[in-house]
Amino acid sequence: MLLSHLATLFIALFACINACAQSFKANIEEVGGYYRLTFTVTSSDVKGFTPPSLSAFEVLSGPSTFTSSNYQIVNGRASHNESTTYTYILSARKSGHITIGAATVQVNGRTLHSRPVSLHAQSGGNSGTSNHSSASQNNTSYDQLQQAGSKVTQHDLFIDVTPSRTKVYEQEAILLTYRIHARVGVGLSNTSLVQKPDFKGLISQELPLPGNQIQTTLEHRNGATYRTGTILQYLVFPQHSGSITIPSITFDCAVVQQDHTMDLADAFFNGGGTIGVQVRRSVAPLKIQVSSLPMPRPANFSGAVGKFNIKGELLNSHIKTNDVATYRITLSGLGNLKLITAPTVNFPKDFDTFDAKTTDNTKVNTDGLHGQLTFDYTFVPRNVGDYTIPATDFVFFDSATGTYRTIRTSPVKLHISKGSQSNADVDKQLALLKSDIRNCKSTEHSSILAWGSTSYVVLNILLIVISIVLWILVSIWNRKQHDTSLHNNSRAYKNAMRTLRLADPTAKGQENGKYYSTISQAIDNYLATYFGLQKSDMNRDSIRHLLQDKHIDDTVINNLFEVTDYCQYAEFAPNNDADKVQTLAKAKDVIKLIDDALKNKA
Repeated sequence: MLLSHLATLFIALFACINACAQSFKANIEEVGGYYRLTFTVTSSDVKGFTPPSLSAFEVLSGPSTFTSSNYQIVNGRASHNESTTYTYILSARKSGHITIGAATVQVNGRTLHSRPVSLHAQSGGNSGTSNHSSASQNNTSYDQLQQAGSKVTQHDLFIDVTPSRTKVYEQEAILLTYRIHARVGVGLSNTSLVQKPDFKGLISQELPLPGNQIQTTLEHRNGATYRTGTILQYLVFPQHSGSITIPSITFDCAVVQQDHTMDLADAFFNGGGTIGVQVRRSVAPLKIQVSSLPMPRPANFSGAVGKFNIKGELLNSHIKTNDVATYRITLSGLGNLKLITAPTVNFPKDFDTFDAKTTDNTKVNTDGLHGQLTFDYTFVPRNVGDYTIPATDFVFFDSATGTYRTIRTSPVKLHISKGSQSNADVDKQLALLKSDIRNCKSTEHSSILAWGSTSYVVLNILLIVISIVLWILVSIWNRKQHDTSLHNNSRAYKNAMRTLRLADPTAKGQENGKYYSTISQAIDNYLATYFGLQKSDMNRDSIRHLLQDKHIDDTVINNLFEVTDYCQYAEFAPNNDADKVQTLAKAKDVIKLIDDALKNKA
């Protein structure tokens, strides 16, 4: 009898523990001006999910369902965690305090209720931004990936080009902006240009992305939510009138999909149960209408199109005969500066003049080509007297007004007094100015170094001694450089481990983005310190080549990229302590493997 009661009590206690192990939680957070609502239940055997009323929101997407199953061994102890997450992307219909009621779900025949959640909402979707490197764009939440085998349609992923204008004048700048649009659920991880476009009839210049990063925003179009980012920009200048075609260009896109058929062991060692799919996308050609510049053109038209300012100035004061002097013209503004040649300056006939030296200090941005050109005119006055360098006209076409405009420098008056330099001195200075070689004066005492003299012997002995000392110093410097290199390599590993210790998977309230960015930062800083890389050089191809040159095994390199890819994918994923612990451990292991291999090759 007592045994029967104990068995009943044990079964009831076990059922109670099992029931308590199941939890159902709701969470809402702002992501890029929108709201992501998630309901997570700690079980994969889920049925009958019933969401609360979401009438206060516009549902942009959802519910998308993600089921995870993690198996890990820590200190000889195995653990197995399962969860199912339902995700919505929402836009508030009005601003103010909103309470979202409880959702229900059926787990093992039991009904679980989530707690209501509240927020202070802002109506509409204010576009936010998130930074992604050009080599790896985390454009979707890890809990919203397409299932393996899903077709990535043109509606799911496409690229378009937007010109700053479609009707322009000759030589007027056009900004071409190529944007990629990835529907929520499409795990875009990388884009690359197949071949640079052949801009016939155009002069082109590629614009670097700010910080070498892709800025993404959430956008809502045609009933779907997309992550949109600029992946490429060109500034082009039409060289003739008529219809000019912006050619079609093609990109290769890498898309990650969720594979739920992968077993636990494969999922653990292969990036958490994902597979990669290659997709190719082309941008349609685009027609630009180019108008010719109005006729008749002024006789002294420079060919410049845009908006400019001009200034002339003397760089010398108190000029004398046979002095080498400089007159400078500075042309600044916005337009086709690269194609502008030096203006013609009408110097007095008594001046010897030379070709202008041009200094280009221009930059390109989304507004066009701007900056300044400096033209330095060298001249030599031969006679005493009062002279005037007349105003220099510069005629350009102002595309904003559709008219030709003339700007000019101010006349410069100068008095030339008698100088002491001869014509031979001037010719020598001009020759040195052109060759940029210092004037080396010969001495009258060169005979003291005649072959066989005492001075000659002493000088040769000194040269031999100096050579030996230099050889010793170079040897010491090389040894120190080697020691410094070893020190830097050791410091790179220690700093990486120190940074990884900042990623605490047990810390409550720690955001996924901050946690996983800390791991990514540790890996990036390790590689940058060891190989002396700049931020612009931190891309997948260059890192792979550097590691392969050091004979690092391809398996280790792939494990490295799997960790960094997962960190980027997990930025918007729900908190999962098991994933955090697993990712941190894999990061430490892969850095240790690389560091050990590099030390052995040193």
